[in-house]
Amino acid sequence: MEAKADKADVFFRFCGEEMLLNSVMPGVWRLRSAKGNSLKNDGAAQTLARDLGEEEPGGILPVKYEETESGFSAVSADGSRAEFDGKTVSFYNCHGALKRRITSVKTEGGKSAVTLKADRGEHFYGTGERFDSVERRGKSVKIYAIDRWCRTKGNSYIPIPFLLSSNCSAVFMNRYERSEFDTCRSSKNEIKITQYYAPVDLYVFSADTPGEILKNYSSLTGFAPMPPEWAFGTLVCRYHPEFETKEGVFAMADAMNENGFPFEAVILEGFRAFKTERRAELKEISEKMHSMGKHVMVYEPCGRFPANSEELFGLDDSYAVSSSEGTYLGETMSYNKLDNSSRKKMRCVDVTSERSREKWYEFWDELVRNLGVDGAKIDFCEQFPDRPDLKFADGRDPMAAHHWYPTLYNVMQLKHFSERPDGGLNLSRGGGIGAQRYPFVWEGDQRREFFFFRPVINGALSLGLSGVPFVTWDMAGYQPSFSAYDRRHEDKVFIRGLEFTAFSPTIQTHGRVKRPYDFDDKTKALYRAYSLLHESLRPYLTEQAKVACETGMPLMRHLFLYDCEDRRCMRTHDEYMLGCGLLVAPVIKRKNHRSVYLPKGRWIQIFTGEKIEGPREIVTLKVPLGSIPVFRLEGAESDKLIPCLESAKPYINEINELSAGG
Repeated sequence: MEAKADKADVFFRFCGEEMLLNSVMPGVWRLRSAKGNSLKNDGAAQTLARDLGEEEPGGILPVKYEETESGFSAVSADGSRAEFDGKTVSFYNCHGALKRRITSVKTEGGKSAVTLKADRGEHFYGTGERFDSVERRGKSVKIYAIDRWCRTKGNSYIPIPFLLSSNCSAVFMNRYERSEFDTCRSSKNEIKITQYYAPVDLYVFSADTPGEILKNYSSLTGFAPMPPEWAFGTLVCRYHPEFETKEGVFAMADAMNENGFPFEAVILEGFRAFKTERRAELKEISEKMHSMGKHVMVYEPCGRFPANSEELFGLDDSYAVSSSEGTYLGETMSYNKLDNSSRKKMRCVDVTSERSREKWYEFWDELVRNLGVDGAKIDFCEQFPDRPDLKFADGRDPMAAHHWYPTLYNVMQLKHFSERPDGGLNLSRGGGIGAQRYPFVWEGDQRREFFFFRPVINGALSLGLSGVPFVTWDMAGYQPSFSAYDRRHEDKVFIRGLEFTAFSPTIQTHGRVKRPYDFDDKTKALYRAYSLLHESLRPYLTEQAKVACETGMPLMRHLFLYDCEDRRCMRTHDEYMLGCGLLVAPVIKRKNHRSVYLPKGRWIQIFTGEKIEGPREIVTLKVPLGSIPVFRLEGAESDKLIPCLESAKPYINEINELSAGG
């Protein structure tokens, strides 16, 4: 047996596989396959950093290494340790508590599999955007971006191979290639991670709180940049035909102003901003909106060449990603058959080519610098293919392109928009590891039905638990309802959706549904009061956004992030903290009551002033239509929250009057 010695790289054989173990930061270990070319360090976090011209994350720390009778013990400077006993690899936190145990690693047939033990009663969260539930135990999920329009199971525009545990540990498969997480579904006490087309590159995190884990994960994959202040206001986006002309845009602005509805930006979905003959009109729209203190965003499919690109912009095939069939690529089979009956053909800019990027930004410079565009809403990210015959300028392996391409493209676009005087906004629907770096995402398409409220909250909380802090949605739904009841009572669905969207990072109105100013007078009055209440909260939202950018903590936080020792917080998925000081309990069913759980702390209901000491469950709280339970945490670490609520008092009083007896 050797005496303890400092060592950085620990090579060993596990289940017949050559493995490399490193301590990369306090409480974080990296386990990789060490066979052949697998140590090229082409993991997702490292690849994204290189693509962006940044220093690669995750340095290597020395460990105190000691051989044991059957394996070894490696102790990092913070006291966390990894042990190998010949059969399993075990990871302990700095207090000596076992956090995760790996029982096998296998590589065969172009895929790798890692099996880990799970404890009874352990809760799991994450894996990116998930609409079916926040709890991941008992689920098997594909880490693959797919559009299943208005579906909750198997649908994810932003899948992330990051799994957070209620025992304050996490595992992260650092690859963009598709994978699967079987979390205690096939076997009640095992997690099985299957990685396709790539070797094992697994990070194991442990810490005292989940917030520390999110911070370490963000240190690895990138912290979110601060969005512009106006991003926390109201964004107005409509599908055709309203925004296809300047007259339609100006009519919307007039209607919003006449009704006293605040808004910060218009998103020109439906307006063909790429057509040269529309440039004068786009400039007129921008100048008019800017004169009103508003912002203008365009709509674009992720990285696709506009029509007639060669003729109009000089963007020919030499700037595009190619395949054995040429530069027109068939979208991946994850396309939405309900939205389009057949696969589309598309031509996409090769973001790995400096020449292509420069040409692409010549094209975008006209929009951003000369025509005053402040940002873009980027759609269809999940349609980029991952076929083996794709050819990129830098020769990289194409089998991870389905996830890394939209991620890199979105980050690059944000950098371009950020040149605007008030900052630029990139609002995207998809991507993968690093999606927090755009930094705003929206949750795709839902119908205007009560049914979709829970999936929307599931998606936002799951993204937050996966390191993506800024999330919005098409308020109260994008598509008309299939439900006869909800169609007949569209105003009720709209009001309930409005209630909790007002207590979220951003209000975004969008869809083929009734607009805020088309409802009856009472509904419009409620919309006005809630949107003005949201405006009053903007200093608090921007304060908390800065915290998110520094720590990785999301703006909409699962209660587990508030108290990781409270088992009730672990399993409460229909409430959330908005920043550090507000607990929001949305009404997501066709009911005028709900139960509310308040964790430890002293809580003050902002609409009634009632003070309640937690932990406490309110079993049946009456919630008339137009009202929502929102509680302020006394003593929350915020300089902005109380002044914001003071300025919101007129709107709180108005909401109380409008919802009385509702």
